[in-house]
Amino acid sequence: MKRAAATIVWVLLVSAPLAAAESRVGPRGQIIVDGRPSIPLAVWVQPTYLFDYNQQLGLTCMVNPHVERRMVHLRRRTVFSEADRTGLQIITRYRDEAVREPSVLAWSADVMVPGRLDRLRRSYDWIRGKDRTHFIIRNIDVHEFLDGQSPEFYREALRHTDAVICHVWPEFRNDGKRNLRNVATFVDMIRDYCKDRPGGEVAVMPDINPHAWHAKERAGGTNYPVPTRAELRFQIWLALIHGADAVCFFPISFDPFVYSQITAQNEQEIAWNAQLIRRMTPALAAEESPLGITVRSDRADGILDVTTRRAGGTHTVFLVNGQAEEQTATLSVPGLGTEWTLRDAVNDKPVDLKGSGEFSEKLPGLALRIWQLVPAGGAAPPK
Repeated sequence: MKRAAATIVWVLLVSAPLAAAESRVGPRGQIIVDGRPSIPLAVWVQPTYLFDYNQQLGLTCMVNPHVERRMVHLRRRTVFSEADRTGLQIITRYRDEAVREPSVLAWSADVMVPGRLDRLRRSYDWIRGKDRTHFIIRNIDVHEFLDGQSPEFYREALRHTDAVICHVWPEFRNDGKRNLRNVATFVDMIRDYCKDRPGGEVAVMPDINPHAWHAKERAGGTNYPVPTRAELRFQIWLALIHGADAVCFFPISFDPFVYSQITAQNEQEIAWNAQLIRRMTPALAAEESPLGITVRSDRADGILDVTTRRAGGTHTVFLVNGQAEEQTATLSVPGLGTEWTLRDAVNDKPVDLKGSGEFSEKLPGLALRIWQLVPAGGAAPPK
């Protein structure tokens, strides 16, 4: 959670012409586009007639639209032209002629499946030999991976990709028990497996459900409930706090197949989060704060997920209540109330400290807080 990931939301203005982008993954897993750190906000396999809709939600990237193109026999050119028109970027399978397309963000490669290590290595080397201007991302099967199977395979397989994406949902074990923390477990496991990876960490993109959906009949045909706005917000920020470098949304249902059926409430939630992430760009892009910032719970069993950043003279604390039960979080910072004032960055309002040294707030279950420490009185920031 303390990983100092350089992050910034890459929002393309629809009215601006697109230039061919270069993308790479930095040593901490940060996605860098044309020299700028970026957090793509993506959506999984959408048809061209939904490009405008997804762009209006604040999303910036399409993952694997080539799958939809094959299903409805669209010309490849149509996908790229629609991406250019809407300002969306694309993660797609490698094509020689696509290297020059301005909308291409990354190449989608084979799924990581135990027993296919040689194939993964060959496909990575083949794509990298063809193009060094875009990073390569692979999908991971959530059951194989989060169940802890084949750890040595995944450690080695992660050497043959630049980024990973995985569909992670609260009921993935299909035992009726929802666990909203699965997304954090996924990010943490990838980070752990990448500890000794040559060249640094991979970029991590969890794929989160914003809707009620029905699984494929061959997978049991299970119905999964729609997340509340609080549950969706929690999963997004839990992933970012634990070190995710991008977020994807999975709006598809199977049997019958539906591309997108997000509720109006969660459409609003996605748009709200996209705006907030964009506004918090300077803090998300910064290094870990060197201040002695601590956050503690009033509960012995309390779970608080926290990371900190320093941007210029401002220090930012990103926090979610890691459980459904309410708890009181206490922020402690040397000089709080004398050297530092406190702002609620979500609402962009000052916080009444009612004293100095500490600040406490009762948090509803799953609540998000973003606090900013600002030098008091406009003085030079303390070291």
